[in-house]
Amino acid sequence: MASLFRCTLRLLLVLACCPFAAYGEWVQGEASLNFTGADLASVRATVIKNAIADASYKSGSVIAAEDVLIDGLVLSSKAELSTAGRIQRVEILSETVKDNVLTVVVNVNLTPLFDCKPQRFQKRLLVTHFALLDPRQAATGALYNLGTHITQRFAQQFKGSPEFPDVIQIAESLTQPNMWAADALSGADLQTKATYLRDTYGQQFALFGYIRDISLFEQVSESDTLFSSDEVALRRNFTLQVFVLDTFRQRVIFDESYHSEADWPYDSHYRVDTSNSLFWRSDFGRMVLNTVNAAVSDVSSAIACEPTFARIVNIYNQQYVVDMGASHGITTQDSFQLYKQQSLPVLMAPTKSVMLPVEEGRLSVTHIGDEVSIISNEGIEGALQLFDIVAPIARKSAQ
Repeated sequence: MASLFRCTLRLLLVLACCPFAAYGEWVQGEASLNFTGADLASVRATVIKNAIADASYKSGSVIAAEDVLIDGLVLSSKAELSTAGRIQRVEILSETVKDNVLTVVVNVNLTPLFDCKPQRFQKRLLVTHFALLDPRQAATGALYNLGTHITQRFAQQFKGSPEFPDVIQIAESLTQPNMWAADALSGADLQTKATYLRDTYGQQFALFGYIRDISLFEQVSESDTLFSSDEVALRRNFTLQVFVLDTFRQRVIFDESYHSEADWPYDSHYRVDTSNSLFWRSDFGRMVLNTVNAAVSDVSSAIACEPTFARIVNIYNQQYVVDMGASHGITTQDSFQLYKQQSLPVLMAPTKSVMLPVEEGRLSVTHIGDEVSIISNEGIEGALQLFDIVAPIARKSAQ
């Protein structure tokens, strides 16, 4: 059967009268098609579309199969599909062929069309290096540079998204063993790291994490007959820990662990070439890509609901330059609101940094470039300083 397709969904949603919950739900869909005289690969893509449309119909929404355009990653066992609408993820549960009829059963995770107030201002993301927590686990297969490929995959996926026009990838790792335990995701150390990342790279969101586990194990399948022996399959884990830090508000907005496993088809002495597509087309390679794609989808959804911030990066001739421009969705019809960062004392804990809005006046956009905008400070004379934090506001006339 077809091994690999590129797949992302663009869809036109027609909401039915049935209400839906504010959380994601998994709905199963099924479709069949006779492929006599046709190419199985193209038929498979059509059947997947129809199965997804069937699941959406059952959930109370209607997605015509013609409205589902394939352009992302679909694998023989699992598909991770990222959308800006209701479909978050799709798993292909089964594919069967009988009498030249292909039947596909999918499991579709559907979420409300708008979980948060949408905004057209695009996000700026820093992707840091995902290191392997225990390098000794990489010995089998020589997967020592797996973290580099995972990091590149994250960066490529986000750079290909219209919601993230400004993505920076760095080789620096922000994680060490036990550094990012649950009790370490707050406090003075987190504030220091957030300030460093914001001042050094200027990105509001920082993606970081580590590969927790790539150990191997044997899976035994008991024989169905008395005279045959049990089957032993060598499988490998892949556990990925992902965080997203809002460097302006100095807090972690996303903290999720992903675990999958797949067959490991190589012997113990084989050195895998992770730059070769053959590895990424293996069961383990495809599983790793699917896991990363799932994380990309979840991170995109989490960041989409967060407010956007920028900074005043230059002052000259009474003009204030903000590091957001047309490439981030800013127009001359927009304005900015000033925020002041303050430290609040917390009982029996380090001080907590908060951003408070300055309600008086709005900062109008007087000139716009690709990466920067120039704003006026009418109504708040003397309040603006270099590196002050501002948030874009869309005027009603521009929405």
